[in-house]
Amino acid sequence: MSDSDLEDSAISLLGELADEGIFATGGQLAVTVNGDSVVNVGVGRAGCGAEMTADVLHNVYCIVKPMTYLLLGYALESGGFGPDDSLDQIVDLPAWVPEGLTYRVLAAHEADLAEPSAFVWRSTPVEQRQELLSQMSGNLGAGYSEITGGLVAEHILEELCGQPSSYYCARELLEPLGLSGEILIDPESAMAARSRIRVPAIGLPVDPLPMLTEFLPSRIREARLAMGAYATMGGVARLYHAVGEAVAGNAQPGLPSPALLADLLDDGRPLRHDPVLLRPAKWAAGLMADFDLQGVTNAAGPGTVGHTAGLANSVAFHDPSRRASLALYLNGVGIEDDDHIVPRQQLLDKVLDAIPTG
Repeated sequence: MSDSDLEDSAISLLGELADEGIFATGGQLAVTVNGDSVVNVGVGRAGCGAEMTADVLHNVYCIVKPMTYLLLGYALESGGFGPDDSLDQIVDLPAWVPEGLTYRVLAAHEADLAEPSAFVWRSTPVEQRQELLSQMSGNLGAGYSEITGGLVAEHILEELCGQPSSYYCARELLEPLGLSGEILIDPESAMAARSRIRVPAIGLPVDPLPMLTEFLPSRIREARLAMGAYATMGGVARLYHAVGEAVAGNAQPGLPSPALLADLLDDGRPLRHDPVLLRPAKWAAGLMADFDLQGVTNAAGPGTVGHTAGLANSVAFHDPSRRASLALYLNGVGIEDDDHIVPRQQLLDKVLDAIPTG
């Protein structure tokens, strides 16, 4: 299938979901193969009824959170520290952070930092958040951290680098990769691009959830690395291409060395039950390291790494068997699996099947 045929097929598939209007009225999809953009499209309607185009920014939350952990690995490695060095021997950490924590454990979501949820964090007044963190129960054990692990990573980055983590991310990662206008992680740039930011139109409750009201200036001012980013799918696909290149042995700006990534990804740990995701999962360097076993797409090849989002209906990954990176955002909030996960899986399967392996 030619690149133009693949793009036409992607537009048709997204259009079918948008026309159904059951859980999405539009979508944005980007695909890179061998680093070249072969699909970068928007179809249907974006939040608040505006037209969905390829340059619309969405708060994609979890699918770019690996960026925080990867950047921290890069910073620690640049400072001469290893993945098993105790972080509290490198910087001063808040009292609520477990003692003896290492980068390997933090970036594998095994640090017992699953609470609070991102929703609870965003719903808690700013002046009460430190108290919220100090009251974490730790009862969940090892589990996916929606916000707290990222806050720890932010803190360490700022202690190491002496500047806001968002500035360090922009300088070391986003600017060298040419993603400054496609992935926004600080309030200033997000406010400047406010006209491009959209929120879901389908599935919003009568009282919109705080996490889905990013068009409000008060919410945009909370933009930060630990919460994710405002991004286009074109930018996210290019980010995951860089991750895939690093995993394949080609060093990339702002990312851990290929040797460190290989160490983190190939440690032989089995899947374990994740009390946050409520299914077996395995994480490394902030990435879902068993992505091809997660049922996000049945067509993903072995060694695929990526991330999915829950409330925001998005997914991004790199498939080394095709040297392809995909990023998908659907304009809706699904509650039941049949509402969004199954149709999303079917779409991704068809797109991946059209890209040759080898």
